[in-house]
Amino acid sequence: MPSNPSTRIAEPLLGGPDGIHLGFAGAHFRRVQAYIFTALLGATTVLALALQAPCLGSDYAQPSASARMCAGPLSTAFLGHLNPEVPGRAIGGEAGLSVIDARFVTSMQALTDDVSVFMSFVLILNVIAVAALGVGLLIIARQRAWLVAVFASPVILFTLGSTLDPVALALSVWALIMFIGSPPLRSRPWASGVLLGAAVFINPLALLVLLALCLAGPHPTRAVPARDPRMMIATTAVTSALILIVDGTAIDRIRQWLSDAVDGGSFASILVMARIGSAEVWGPVWVAAAGGVVVAVTIAMVIVRRNGLDPAVAACLLIGGCLLLSPAMMPWDSLWLLPFLVLAVHRWWVLIVWALAEASFAIAIHLGDIIGFERDSGLEPAFVALFTLLRLFALVAAIIFAGENLHRQRISAPRRIAAASATGRSGLGRADVGRSGTVRSTATGSGAGSTEDAAPARGRGHGVRT
Repeated sequence: MPSNPSTRIAEPLLGGPDGIHLGFAGAHFRRVQAYIFTALLGATTVLALALQAPCLGSDYAQPSASARMCAGPLSTAFLGHLNPEVPGRAIGGEAGLSVIDARFVTSMQALTDDVSVFMSFVLILNVIAVAALGVGLLIIARQRAWLVAVFASPVILFTLGSTLDPVALALSVWALIMFIGSPPLRSRPWASGVLLGAAVFINPLALLVLLALCLAGPHPTRAVPARDPRMMIATTAVTSALILIVDGTAIDRIRQWLSDAVDGGSFASILVMARIGSAEVWGPVWVAAAGGVVVAVTIAMVIVRRNGLDPAVAACLLIGGCLLLSPAMMPWDSLWLLPFLVLAVHRWWVLIVWALAEASFAIAIHLGDIIGFERDSGLEPAFVALFTLLRLFALVAAIIFAGENLHRQRISAPRRIAAASATGRSGLGRADVGRSGTVRSTATGSGAGSTEDAAPARGRGHGVRT
């Protein structure tokens, strides 16, 4: 019996191994592709601004703001209002905002009492943040075709005027870039720590990005070099301490959030909508469950770390696992998963299903809020729960395929090492073998998000398929 599979035996007849005939994407092609994606992101942002335009004219009055899909925590808090009394929704208001969001609201209230002027500033900040996010992803991703799922995402469309989470996500993505040192930028872990320290006080999910970088930093892959995370951790701690000194409300806000933790989009909100228990009962339970998932995912990545960890894949699994059992999963929370999911999962049908599920839920949660103002209008809680459940199933699928990426990395690393050793012994081919024994890919795969299985490059000028 032959020791090699039949596909290996037939390789000479089939034209050689996978990817041998693929070459580099030229600079002109990549530049044109970047321009196209930038224009696509610009079109998505313009549509998001158009969605907010009617609400700017009507001063975000309810229930019209929810009917037009542009109500959000910042506009509600600025007006001094609370969320509508709908089963499965948190109370919200200014006390439910993050530290930086709340400070931004109070600072703007001292300057103006016009909510339209305030929201104009919010939209300007978020547009700049989305542009920075797009530029960062173009720097990170070598295989850019997948970025369509970010640049045309309905999540951006429905969250541009909700919170400052686009700013925090842009800070986190650039922290990833500064930590890795993606060309043409050099690695500056201290800058990554400063950016993440600020992002944490907009949304604590930035802590999971920090954890992902700490896990992946010392364990390089074929595309991401090793990095020491200690300086990043130190500067994150210093930045966080300074913010806590300047603003002393962080502890009170954490207590407020724990007492009002259940919000739309989660399993806990479905239980509350079904009148099974209350938000006060389910909140701590699902917070503990989400924490347990984060610990389990961390342990799993520690187990497979010897073959290298991709920071984008690690962040996708940590954030996805946390959101799956989190007591609240509003659209701006899903925004945090978006760039890391696209970098980790390269299956179009998964990305399309997830995008459609997010769009359906974003519309459903706004229409469901109308019942809190007009009992005879809006979407019934049963339909909101149905769209929530479909969205959670789509999230499960995304997490499974992101986990497959880790599994594929684990089983393909020994093959790459063996192939590199064989190439070095035979003297055939000109593959660039690094000091760790792995072949340095010359493909157009993502620099921080692609761990696709690939055959070693053979011959000068030939890439590998990811």
